[in-house]
Amino acid sequence: MGIFGGNYMKEGPGVDKNAPKKKGFFLFWDIIFQKFMKLMGSHLLYFVTSIIYLAFIYIIMSNFVMSGLGIDSAIEAVAQSAATDETSAETVAQLLYFTLRALITVLVFNFFGSGPVSAPYAYVMRCYTRGEHAWLMSDGWDKFKENLRQSIPVLIMDIAVIILGMNAFSFYSAMAREYAGGGMGMFLELIRSFTAVIMILYMMMHIYIYQIMVTYKCTFGELLRASAMMTIAKLPMNLLLTAVTGGVTVLMFMYIPNPMVSVILYAVIGGMLLRYPLEFYASRVIEKNISAVKKAEEKNRAKIEYIEE
Repeated sequence: MGIFGGNYMKEGPGVDKNAPKKKGFFLFWDIIFQKFMKLMGSHLLYFVTSIIYLAFIYIIMSNFVMSGLGIDSAIEAVAQSAATDETSAETVAQLLYFTLRALITVLVFNFFGSGPVSAPYAYVMRCYTRGEHAWLMSDGWDKFKENLRQSIPVLIMDIAVIILGMNAFSFYSAMAREYAGGGMGMFLELIRSFTAVIMILYMMMHIYIYQIMVTYKCTFGELLRASAMMTIAKLPMNLLLTAVTGGVTVLMFMYIPNPMVSVILYAVIGGMLLRYPLEFYASRVIEKNISAVKKAEEKNRAKIEYIEE
């Protein structure tokens, strides 16, 4: 029945109760091999249902990112140097703009998600990671409605953080160049670096935000606080996952001549391979946290019963 068809309506063979439970690296690849088509179909549906937000990133938000990082001014210089008799500087600049806008769109979508649509996707990925059954359409729609009140503010905050953060980064970069060589210049460089660190940490919080959202009942403030705590607590692994995922995405756009091919490749299969590791890791961290809390509660309950005796 295809990616979105009967595969999701058919029960799998199940898991042998006596089979040893796989963990970590082996569990990750076991899920990839067993549920490859379901993972691919889930991410493709996630991408398609986020198409309006993807267009918003491409048309509007990518401008702020390129301006904030100074990419837009660098493009003109690169286009002039790369121009030939057959290809004008304007043509080269247009291709570079298109490629970079597409790359930024994919990176923002992969690391920040797309608000309300990210919650059901996170839920389905959590179920696959835990070996639980999930109906892609019905369960996804339920989680979409259940988490709408928290996912929309997250989306609004994402847009505000990216736009304001890029504006601040651009402003402090310009001021640092103006006061270069002095104490004021060093101070402005420090502020610019601090802005970049805060934005990166906020971006990495999204590894956990939607997984926590579909797992715990918590207020919006508790959601952000828990995500921030997990980001800091697991910082080395978060940095590694972010660097590998971002690096592979950039290489994909660098070495595939046509950016549209890169986008299609990401939508069909690349996104599943790049986003699922983040979902898998977050789900496992949260599951371990739940187990630790349950053990602590059982230990405290046993102490109380012992005292009562």
